[in-house]
Amino acid sequence: MKGTLTRILSRIMLHSFSSGLLSAIACFFYATFYYTLVDFSEGSSKYIIFISFFKNCLLSTTLMSIIYYLLKGFLLKRGILADLLSGLLFSAASVALVFYVLKMQDPVFKSEDAQLFVDFYKGFLMPMLFFPILAWFTLKPLFLLKTASENK
Repeated sequence: MKGTLTRILSRIMLHSFSSGLLSAIACFFYATFYYTLVDFSEGSSKYIIFISFFKNCLLSTTLMSIIYYLLKGFLLKRGILADLLSGLLFSAASVALVFYVLKMQDPVFKSEDAQLFVDFYKGFLMPMLFFPILAWFTLKPLFLLKTASENK
């Protein structure tokens, strides 16, 4: 039992870390491409921005992994139902974050270029809200755990 729990926890952490890293890299390249049009960084270096992306993406993918593996391993015996419920939950969370961003107040930028494009800032943020869930589902087949009923 102890070995199984250790294996599950190591898979959760490895899945979370790799998904967080992949989504942070995707966010970084997306932001770098977008910054050629308008720089919304307000003086932060790209490395600070990458660390911020990684921290946020790692937090969200860790939560997704814990919820998914709890559903899959402990609450539900049918894996397809766990996949469906977790997919619905994660998609709903991403869409809710889009509405949160839409309701945010517009930021005030110090640079004139960025202030002229303040209307595009929310459009810049919204695609990045989906990067952690996309990375998590992309890498999920590498870290699948089989439940007892699936091993039979």
